[in-house]
Amino acid sequence: MSAQPGLKISDIVDVKDTDSARSEMRQFLLAMACLAFVFAALGTGNVGADAFAADIVLVFCGAWCANQLIRGPEIFKTQVICVLQAYFIGVLCCSLVLFVIGWMIFLPEEYRHLGHALLLAATFSTNLGLALFPVDAAMRLEGLFDHLWIIALIAQCSAILGLLHWYFAKNTLRLLTALGLLALVSLILSMSDSQLVQLLPLGGLWAFLFGAIPFIATNRFPVLQYAILIGIINFLAGILAITATGDTLFARALLALGLAFLYLGSRSRASSPEMTDQRRRWFGMVLHTFLWAVPLARLTAALNIYEPNQTDFLSLIIPCVLFAIFSWTIWQHLEERMGLNQFRISAVLATVLFINGLIGMTTQGLQIRFPESTQAYIHALDNSDPAFDCPLVSEGPLAGLEVCHLGPAGAPKVLVWGDHQLDAIRTGVAEAARRAQVPTILIAQANCIPLDGLQTRFSEATRTSGRDCDQHSAQVLQALPHLKSIRQVTLVADWAYYTNTRSAELFPRATVRLGPMDGTPIDTSQQTDYIANAAEQTIRYLTEKGMRVSVLRQVPAQPRFDAEMAARASVPGAWMYFGMPVLSDSVSLDEATRRHAKIDTMFRHFATKGQMTYINSWDAYCSDTRCDARGGLSSDYITSTRLTPSGALALAPLLQTDLSRALTHTPYKRALDS
Repeated sequence: MSAQPGLKISDIVDVKDTDSARSEMRQFLLAMACLAFVFAALGTGNVGADAFAADIVLVFCGAWCANQLIRGPEIFKTQVICVLQAYFIGVLCCSLVLFVIGWMIFLPEEYRHLGHALLLAATFSTNLGLALFPVDAAMRLEGLFDHLWIIALIAQCSAILGLLHWYFAKNTLRLLTALGLLALVSLILSMSDSQLVQLLPLGGLWAFLFGAIPFIATNRFPVLQYAILIGIINFLAGILAITATGDTLFARALLALGLAFLYLGSRSRASSPEMTDQRRRWFGMVLHTFLWAVPLARLTAALNIYEPNQTDFLSLIIPCVLFAIFSWTIWQHLEERMGLNQFRISAVLATVLFINGLIGMTTQGLQIRFPESTQAYIHALDNSDPAFDCPLVSEGPLAGLEVCHLGPAGAPKVLVWGDHQLDAIRTGVAEAARRAQVPTILIAQANCIPLDGLQTRFSEATRTSGRDCDQHSAQVLQALPHLKSIRQVTLVADWAYYTNTRSAELFPRATVRLGPMDGTPIDTSQQTDYIANAAEQTIRYLTEKGMRVSVLRQVPAQPRFDAEMAARASVPGAWMYFGMPVLSDSVSLDEATRRHAKIDTMFRHFATKGQMTYINSWDAYCSDTRCDARGGLSSDYITSTRLTPSGALALAPLLQTDLSRALTHTPYKRALDS
């Protein structure tokens, strides 16, 4: 009986170096590269789940760049110019389409940011802009070109590799040593979770060089024939490391190194001009599809008024392919005209793209397309969010709180305490303190009710901790006895938000649950009663400390108004928005009164008992029949309940009268406590 042949380890790890094996490897790597490119772009450089995707893209691009460098300077120059042309033509076509669409739906501020993004795209500095000069993307149609950060990072890494290769061209060993040390330094720096490091070559260069080093090493060491085997071993080791340790830098490095050797082993041994041209055309198609996919996806998502984060990707496939073929065809037409100076064409395209960006920044979309009545809403958006930039106190009973000092210098006599509503009317409070000549301090915390004796619980949709609000309120009240000069406390809040009055806002906000501090289960149907008990407890505490208490009546809510939506409803392409609501810049006085009845009844009850003063803010916005969101040529409101600076200034006379009372109020009980 013949013996069965034994199984050898060498038979398992022996990878046939054939055209068929290399073809299968290239197909696998191509699929992985495409998926990685999309994930890295959509992640816009955030550290986390897309870190592996960005590494994979950088590895492949580093290998490609090194492959062109070792083939000679002329081939490298030709290939780079080809890539530049494909990139600039694709971005230029995208920008022209967005300029046309933008004229119909963009607001002026979005046009300015579009121009800023094009300037960065034309100079391969999108990642630098995101890391060093971030833009507050509060508008819907911003960040359409943020996905170009990955291309900018690749270009910068390619420039670094090209300079090092030129400098050490005569000594491959020194070149490999320099690249190895640089990759090691970058790998160590990338241990930081800082987005600044991840977006810049400081943290991304190591993956790029991991892809380049194996190609350059083939000129000095016989690694080519073992490349596929080395790649498979490292790739499997990386997968095992991910399984065992999770998303770690060690696992990422193993995976990157494995892909680099797999890419090296998949390359053909002989150069074929026909295959090079075919790969170039496929590369151009993939690049142009990528350039169009992200802006179109974000554009269509932003057009959904109520659900701007949801995108129907299936409906985007045909437009994305059609636009990509259009810009790809233009690039192919220029690429085939070899008689022209290819470098000059790229320079002209970059210049046109740069000028296009300047036009977007300076014109801001030609505001003449907006009616004169809409300009009030556009100007209101310049101050769309509360600043919350008061100086941080480092010592004393208010240490750790952000406190603004308003009015004349001196010991504060009035504390104005509130939430985001107070920060929005800071301009009016500052003007009132200046007119009344009363030293005033302002303390505001977003979404935190300025009352004692409540525990706060936010929904999972928000990142704010309710405990922070509770600690903030407790510290303010505990600090007051130590602030001997304070004679008056004025409370300002978005009371409709805390009573969960849903009909007060055009766009519903994440709800907040308030309950007593004794640990009893929170009953949302009793939330108004909880607030009433807390208000009574807080007012009693303040008056017992000898302080005068006043509460600013919340401005009348405009449930069918939003300045941004009012401006968008006036653009020529307002019909393109999905779900544009019916808007109104006024509400009847009776309707507004019914909406605020719960809070008004509560505070008027305390005012009738002489415990506090209820400042009626409605005189500044309401007539005998209705309340308006717009006063004359300006908009007093930004959202349904948030005021603009001009709207806040309308409160200055009322607040001035209230602050002046602090000069005549004598804290009798404070003397008994001292």
